[in-house]
Amino acid sequence: MRADRLVRLVLLLQARGQMTARNLAGELEVSVRTVYRDLDALSAAGVPVRAESGPGGGCQLLDGYSFALRSLRPEEAEALLILGVPGAIRELGLDGVVTAAQRQIRVTAGLEAGGQPAQLVHLDMPRWFRGGEDAPCLRILAEALRRQRRLALRYRRAADDQSRPASERPVNPLGLVNKAGIWYLVACADGGGKVTVYRAGRIASARVLADRSERPAGFDIGAFWKNWSAEFEASRPRFLVRLTASPAAQAAFGEVFGDGGAQAVAEAGPADERGWREVTLSFEHELAAVHRLAGLGGEVAVLAPASVSERLLLTARGILDRYGDPGSPCPAPPAARPARRRR
Repeated sequence: MRADRLVRLVLLLQARGQMTARNLAGELEVSVRTVYRDLDALSAAGVPVRAESGPGGGCQLLDGYSFALRSLRPEEAEALLILGVPGAIRELGLDGVVTAAQRQIRVTAGLEAGGQPAQLVHLDMPRWFRGGEDAPCLRILAEALRRQRRLALRYRRAADDQSRPASERPVNPLGLVNKAGIWYLVACADGGGKVTVYRAGRIASARVLADRSERPAGFDIGAFWKNWSAEFEASRPRFLVRLTASPAAQAAFGEVFGDGGAQAVAEAGPADERGWREVTLSFEHELAAVHRLAGLGGEVAVLAPASVSERLLLTARGILDRYGDPGSPCPAPPAARPARRRR
C-alpha cells in the first residue's frame, strides 16, 4: 500500500539523514520516479522534505523534524506490545525506556482507554535444567553499543580461570547475541579486523572508551551469527558411533542426546520386524559415547567402532562385579528423596 510506503520513506530519511533517490528506490523496491512522486505527496501533506540534484545532493528532512507515528493501526500496535518487556531487555537495562516507548505506542494507536494490555507471549529462553549465566558487565557492553563507543575488555578464556584474566584489550563492539540464555559479545579489534565472539559471562571487566567504534561495511549481526554458529558446530570434535536401537531407545534419544539425537532418529534407516533401526550418533570422544550409551543398556547394540563395544562390555562387567556378587561390599542406598514433578 502506498500509505505504508510513505511511512517507510519518512522513517528511512529520519533514521539515515540524507539519501539519494536511487538508494531510496532500492530500499523501497520501487522506481526512482516513484520516489520523487512520493516525496511530492509528502510535501503536499505538510512533511518538510526536500530533494537536491547534482553531486552531493539527495533527499532529506528539514533539521529538527521528527515524524510521529500517528498512522499506527491498533493491530500494528498490538503486534509491538505482545511480548511486553522480555527478560533479555531487562538484563540490558532497557526495561524503563521500553516501557515508556510502549506507553507512547498505546497512545498513538488509541489503545490507552482500554488500559494496559496484558502480556500475551512470554519468552523463557534457557532450556530445562540449564539456567542462564551471570554477566556482570552486560549493561556496560550494551551502553557501548548504544553510544557507538569502543570497549576495553579483560577476558577469561576458561570459565574456571579466576586467577588472572588476560590483559586489557580495546575492541569495537558490533552486537550482542543471547543464545539459550547465554549472552555473547560480537566485536573486532578494528574496523577491518577479525570478528571475534566473546562469552559475556567470562568478561572480567569492561570500560567504555571515548573514541568512536568502527564497524565493518555491510556487517549484519544476524547473518554473521548464523555463519559463525554453523562453523562452530562443524569444528567440534566428532566421534561417530553406528548402532541399532529399539523403539524404546529411539523414543528416548531426544531426551538423552538432545536435538542431535532426535535428528539422528529422523535420519535413521528403515525399521526391521521388531521396530529396531540403524542409527548413527555423534559424540565428542569415545569415552563420552561409552558413558552415555551405557545407560540405555540392552536397548541398543553397537555396530561400529568395535572399541566402543569392548568398552561397554567392560563397563557392564564392572557393574556386575560391583553389584552382582552378594559377597562384595555394596554402598548403602541413598536416602529417599521426594519425587520431583517432571516438566
